[in-house]
Amino acid sequence: MRAPRAFDKPTAMRISAILRSSAAAILSCGGFWSLPALAAGPPAADWHRLSDPTGREGVEARFEGIKDGRYLLRRRNDAKLFEVNPGLLTKSDRLWLDAAAKRLESELAKLNPASGHPLFSGTPFEVRQATEIATALGLPQESKTRHGASWRLYQKAGASYRLFGAMPYSLALYADAGGCATSLSAVFANKGDFGSKAGEAEKHFEGGNETTEEALEKAISKDDKALEDAIRQVLGEPRVQRFGEGKSRRTLRRWDWNGHSVLLSREPGEYVSLMIVPVDLAEADGRTARTADRTLRERLKADVRRDANGDVYLTQIPMVNQGPKGYCVPATFERALRTMGIESDMYLLAMVGGTGIGGGTSVGKLLDAVRSQVYSKGRRTRDVPLKDLRVRDVKSYLDEGIPVMWTMMAVDEYGKITNENTKARKTVTDWAAHAASLKTLSAPFAKKEKPNENHHICLIVGYNEATDEFAVSDSWGAAFERRWVPAKVASWASQGSIFLILP
Repeated sequence: MRAPRAFDKPTAMRISAILRSSAAAILSCGGFWSLPALAAGPPAADWHRLSDPTGREGVEARFEGIKDGRYLLRRRNDAKLFEVNPGLLTKSDRLWLDAAAKRLESELAKLNPASGHPLFSGTPFEVRQATEIATALGLPQESKTRHGASWRLYQKAGASYRLFGAMPYSLALYADAGGCATSLSAVFANKGDFGSKAGEAEKHFEGGNETTEEALEKAISKDDKALEDAIRQVLGEPRVQRFGEGKSRRTLRRWDWNGHSVLLSREPGEYVSLMIVPVDLAEADGRTARTADRTLRERLKADVRRDANGDVYLTQIPMVNQGPKGYCVPATFERALRTMGIESDMYLLAMVGGTGIGGGTSVGKLLDAVRSQVYSKGRRTRDVPLKDLRVRDVKSYLDEGIPVMWTMMAVDEYGKITNENTKARKTVTDWAAHAASLKTLSAPFAKKEKPNENHHICLIVGYNEATDEFAVSDSWGAAFERRWVPAKVASWASQGSIFLILP
């Protein structure tokens, strides 16, 4: 047997420091979840004690891929991920790691065909660029802010797109500020999309949903079985655990593979969901860390823009497209929660908010349902009844960078005025004349009978005191990120209340 490779003393000390130092770790690109030591981890056979050239007891680690010619390893004692140049390891360690790399390649050759896409790679989920995954899955970008990004793909019944043998109605990918993937969420048969005949955006009020509870449950069972069978054939038997926070906590099945946790959840009468997250998040049972109050407040204020014409508006509100269904309430709440540094998902919010088949959620009920989660992150909720909606009612919140959730009636007349006004603003040179024109346009709405159809909720994200306008943002995609409506027209369409998540 060949003797272990000998290193001179300075080199041996440097290698020992690299293997042990947290400074050498590649930390999770995210910022919302904690990084605990792996409580349950893989079998002991997956761990290997690396030789320490200084003679100290070696560090236990497991192989988690190759990146730019370096081994990616995770230390057992603190779950930190780090990279090592193969030349710094002994021959026996390299042989063990090369064998692990060969196994990984073999598993990868089975896993991607099972998923139907080049979804997985030889690097752990927490250090993968989200754009790589979005490209592999064919996901269009939904939103991009300084604080994160998302991609989302919707499918209609009958589409050929498959993920692990079943058709996802919604497939969403989220990334952090650094562009690294934080979670992939696929929702299959669910009470919002299944049987939906509704259109997108403003057309979602039309068409409705044509299904029954029995048909939905049958579809949920079918998709759940297809997904579990496909994953089990490659990754074996799952473990069962609880996951999530507050009223969104649920039981799911979990498989771990190379820094990825694959989580399958079935909620009877609600949905089938498949998530892929970093192992750290799964080990924390889905509990995420709290953003410091000062950090959040500073970030919110920094995201407020003030233009020379008097426009004041929030620039970094994430978009969530509710899709072809009546999910305006959970989608809008997701946007408000994410703005406040609280991870959320509109499908989970629809479940805890008691959304009906096809849509329709009580704002008050959902607000009550999320309060415990909001409070646990150091945030507050507030609901404010308003007889009339005026700029002064929302100005103080918006000046602090806080989006305002607003219940209203998205009737055709409101939409037409909002769209025309938003388009006209692009060519305005005389803002005083613009204000006078809006005053004349809005005058009849003070006495006009209020509408009572197309119940909706959106965000108020800006204002202009001089022109008496609101900037509104609907959860309908990028084209509806910011539109401008005269305040008196908005007050006419208002249902009489605003809701807030406060820092």
